[in-house]
Amino acid sequence: MTTSGHRSGYVAIVGRPNVGKSTLLNHILGTKLSIVSFRPQTTRNRILGIYNQEDAQVVFMDTPGIHEADSLLNKRMVDQATRTLSDVDVVVHLIDPRTESDPTEARIEAISEAKVPVLLVPNKVDLVKKSSLLPLIEGWTRAEAPAAIVPISALSGDGVAGLLDEVVQRLPESPPFFPKDQLTDASERFVVSEMIRERLFVHLHQELPYSIAVEIEAFEEPKQKSGVIRILARIWVERDSQKGIVIGKGGRVLKQVGTEAREAIERLLQARVHLKITVGVDKHWTRKQSSVERRGHFDGDQRQ
Repeated sequence: MTTSGHRSGYVAIVGRPNVGKSTLLNHILGTKLSIVSFRPQTTRNRILGIYNQEDAQVVFMDTPGIHEADSLLNKRMVDQATRTLSDVDVVVHLIDPRTESDPTEARIEAISEAKVPVLLVPNKVDLVKKSSLLPLIEGWTRAEAPAAIVPISALSGDGVAGLLDEVVQRLPESPPFFPKDQLTDASERFVVSEMIRERLFVHLHQELPYSIAVEIEAFEEPKQKSGVIRILARIWVERDSQKGIVIGKGGRVLKQVGTEAREAIERLLQARVHLKITVGVDKHWTRKQSSVERRGHFDGDQRQ
């Protein structure tokens, strides 16, 4: 394979929680590798999404949102986002024009420390009047001095192709880091846990605590290709009252989550799946280092 003119590099997608980072990554890749919900702080890990075209490979790092941290879990999320910026070639900085009229000093400081090209990307621009968008962009440009400004709508895909062009032209010439048919470096177990967690957020909305975690306790491959993959998952919460919310009246919520997650997992794995989900209570697990490491999937656990 000739690599002349081929570009490859790592790109961080950063921004405040719920600005659309996961939606953008999933749109680019055409599949759900990063959890999408309507609540902030749902992305906990540096999920690698790998975008390929004939002359380029872009390895996207989808970071947790940079926010004020209180619990050990939230502190780990912010540390993960900041650490990602030291490992990339380009930063894609998403902002929401509806809620971010003023530059955020702490985030700009973190991004500027990366010392790589920054693309300022106002997202959800289809929901904002153009007359109010221009002064907002001018304010952020003065504060951040981006290499380029690329307004987009991650949900509809408007402007995303142009954003990819801006990213690729700033990557170094290099052969691909990963096989061209590879979409992520996360393990099947990790992606499965994220799919279950997404369905929980979709069904429970504001009722669901941020402290929820999904742990895959068993993942048994069939001995024959036509066999069934058996997955045992446990949902962890911090209080008995939260357990009741997750299960729902008569088990309705848990059953619905299980059905939808199983169908999504079957589409991903292209195989029949038997999914069993239980719910456990571990008080204050987000403040226990061992539990955060095991259930937060930090520091490389997503590759196991």
